[in-house]
Amino acid sequence: MTDDEIKDIEKRTRQYFYEDGFIEIAVGILFLMLGGYFFATVALPATSRIKSWLDASFVLVILAGLFLVGRLVRFLKFRITYPRTGYVAYKKKEATPRRRAAAAVSGGVIGAAFSVLLAVSPSVRAWLPALNGLLIAFACHLFARRADVMRFHILAVVSAVIGLAVALAGIGDIKGISLYYGVFGAAMIVSGIVAFSLYLRRSRTDEEGGHER
Repeated sequence: MTDDEIKDIEKRTRQYFYEDGFIEIAVGILFLMLGGYFFATVALPATSRIKSWLDASFVLVILAGLFLVGRLVRFLKFRITYPRTGYVAYKKKEATPRRRAAAAVSGGVIGAAFSVLLAVSPSVRAWLPALNGLLIAFACHLFARRADVMRFHILAVVSAVIGLAVALAGIGDIKGISLYYGVFGAAMIVSGIVAFSLYLRRSRTDEEGGHER
């Protein structure tokens, strides 16, 4: 087996994980939840206890959301994907102390940079929806390059366009972020549903072809 054939198998294996669209559906649901979270923080009265709790629990909301996304994807794959087209075991890369430290430092630097930027220039807050859109677009681009899945390139463009459009509309910082995550979350769910529909059609065709043989 040549190196090109091995690389092609590795690429197809990575693509298989994203083929059913469950990643987009789960992350889209998470983004809708984030949109609702941000909207609640600005819609509730300043004296509301719920608002105080929400303001203090942002990190907890993110961690809980990521945990639920992983659980949902795992549940759907074991119930639908793997029984239809088989299970692929992916080798997990162990997070070394150096990798953990690098992730912590980079996250801290990004957070500190945003804080300094907002303190120095409050007008930058109006561009927070665009910044969120561009960051998510960059993440989608990385996924697209890693898995060689075209729809992630499209989602990257959609994310950037939505973020810039919301910022230019002058809706505001937190309200704008809420709208961005709501709209882009819906776009991701639609993308996932389309991918899932195509996956069902392809897997059904493969099953029928197998029966004919």
